[in-house]
Amino acid sequence: MTSDAAENDDFIACWNEILTPKWIRFRHLLSGNGKLHSDVAIPRFDIRSGSRVLDFGCGFGETSLEIGRRVGPLGEVLGLDCTAAFLEIANRERDEAGLRNVRYELGDAQVHPLTPNSYDVAFARFGVMFFESAVRALRNVHRALVPGGKVCLIVWRSLADNPAWGAAKTVVSEYLPPPGPSAQTCGPGPFSWADEETDRGMLAAAGFTAVELFQRNDLDICIGRTVDEAIDYQILVGPSGEIVREAGDEGRRRLPEIRARLAEVLRPHVRDDGVYLPSSTWLIMARKG
Repeated sequence: MTSDAAENDDFIACWNEILTPKWIRFRHLLSGNGKLHSDVAIPRFDIRSGSRVLDFGCGFGETSLEIGRRVGPLGEVLGLDCTAAFLEIANRERDEAGLRNVRYELGDAQVHPLTPNSYDVAFARFGVMFFESAVRALRNVHRALVPGGKVCLIVWRSLADNPAWGAAKTVVSEYLPPPGPSAQTCGPGPFSWADEETDRGMLAAAGFTAVELFQRNDLDICIGRTVDEAIDYQILVGPSGEIVREAGDEGRRRLPEIRARLAEVLRPHVRDDGVYLPSSTWLIMARKG
């Protein structure tokens, strides 16, 4: 096994063994906020009836179902993800929705055997940032697209542009050290596509030289229905959650102080239906020549 393959296996293990229960617990926030961004993006991506679509890093499969409805019975969607528990939920909800044109496969888009020249569109909402090598995944996706096919991505911009994640990390970093080099991680991380120039370079390296859309999208998102839920969310999920987890005993010891300080920071952002902070994404569409 190559070192790259071993590293990616570690990332996949982190998803399946550590992150999955947390993502299931907070699915209403993670998926709900993702939908806010994809509701803006998908119409701009112009995914048409009859299209064959690869949804890579599909997670719980909500986007696969949404796209399945959009492409209709003459189209088809393959949802691909490396997390078995997510796909169990996705398959159940696909069956409940009665969408026969959607199916799922367990696999890593970097190496999964995708049939060449088979898809009109490849889509990923908050998935491409976590690959050990995004370029490797996109090259595999590029091969799977028909000539003229397109890749459509929704990715987080920088942590500084995303107080919905960054505000809590700033607080936690006042109390705990950053994760060390041996920290168990889910991959390069949610903000690995923050820089436009770097993103364009990765797309070009994978063969996507014709970038047709690169647009910023800013939205306030809900990080908890109550302040307490928002605190739980921040200390279990995302960059602040990683710091707390990797700090071990010290993280647990300082948690009461951290929770109290987070409550002070978050209370001013309470609305009638929850706690809201700004978020920012890139909507990207590039075409295979």
